[in-house]
Amino acid sequence: MVLQLAEKYFPYMVEVRRHLHMHPEVSFKEYETAKFIRGELDRLNIPYVTVADTTNIVATIEGKTPGKTILLRADMDALPVQEMNECPYKSQVPDVMHACGHDGHVAALLGAAHILCDMRDQLQGTVKLFFESGEEFRGSYFKMEEAGALEGIDHCFGIHIWVDVPVGKVSCDVGPRMAGTDLFTLKITGKGAHAAAPNQGVDAVVAASAIVMNLQTIVSREISPQDVGLVTIGKLTAGQRFNIIAEEAVLEGNLRYFDPRIHDNYEQMISRIAENTAAAFRAKSEMVLFGEGTPAVINTPENAAFGQAVTAKLFGEDALYTMPPVMPGEDFAFYMEKLGGTFVFVGGGFPDRDNPPHHNNRFDIHEDSLKVAAALHAQYALDYLAASK
Repeated sequence: MVLQLAEKYFPYMVEVRRHLHMHPEVSFKEYETAKFIRGELDRLNIPYVTVADTTNIVATIEGKTPGKTILLRADMDALPVQEMNECPYKSQVPDVMHACGHDGHVAALLGAAHILCDMRDQLQGTVKLFFESGEEFRGSYFKMEEAGALEGIDHCFGIHIWVDVPVGKVSCDVGPRMAGTDLFTLKITGKGAHAAAPNQGVDAVVAASAIVMNLQTIVSREISPQDVGLVTIGKLTAGQRFNIIAEEAVLEGNLRYFDPRIHDNYEQMISRIAENTAAAFRAKSEMVLFGEGTPAVINTPENAAFGQAVTAKLFGEDALYTMPPVMPGEDFAFYMEKLGGTFVFVGGGFPDRDNPPHHNNRFDIHEDSLKVAAALHAQYALDYLAASK
């Protein structure tokens, strides 16, 4: 039944996805996207609320019989990327693009809403639909929690359409699926001078450059080779003019991990290396920000097995696809830590052409992934609620 309904609503999901792709909005500014979603929910007579001071939407589908409550989540933000694809649904917003597949996530969850409404008589409990902004940041989740949107929810299920997985395949592996993330900012202070007399100054650019290189030894020499970690300096800002020794430099970095113990040690390791490296150049390093991001997304053996059973029920055992964990972050980890749940990757890769990676300006998804994602959302909810009676 679910697969037949997913096929029925496939044209609708494609239409929704392409509309959203042409009208992308960046994190926390999804005003028109949220308005569009509310309009679709209104057409389905699904009640919803908008979380205060956000674009987040929480909708509720009540089953015919009472029971537990499950959360299904779709992120809806786009990226500040200029699209280079030439297609009928190319982004019409300069320098903004759905370069990660979240347009497909919204379309699939709205498709699942149609399916669940059609099957309401078989729904033994309640389904909450969360449409969320800015899932790579902590703030969106905590706004939901502060608003009480998580109260009374027993379980959660999330998907990400992933182009490294072939369309028609689903990865629901045990263990870490996406990385935990943190961020930090270092300020390096030296002494300004004329470029013709560098000995009279303390070059913050040279000190900062050495710090960038030395921080890489955290991964190569301080973390066990059997563990996974990443230290990335994504931005270095320094200097005022080509012939002035820079007095100040600012490094902005990003950290990734699967094991929380690595996260616990990152701040101390970075400060120690930065401060001592700066001192070697007569400069000073100060940690001006260490921001905890999102924890790692981890499937428990029990929940992964349930997700695999739902996948096999819908598409057969051959649809199960094994892939290693990936290093992007995702605040769905908070939902899973609080509620318990499952996270899967739905194949969005084209079998007969190149698949530019996520966040690339030529990124695209195979739209058959919408049917798979919608069916998984609906079947997982139906089966979880039935098993919880």
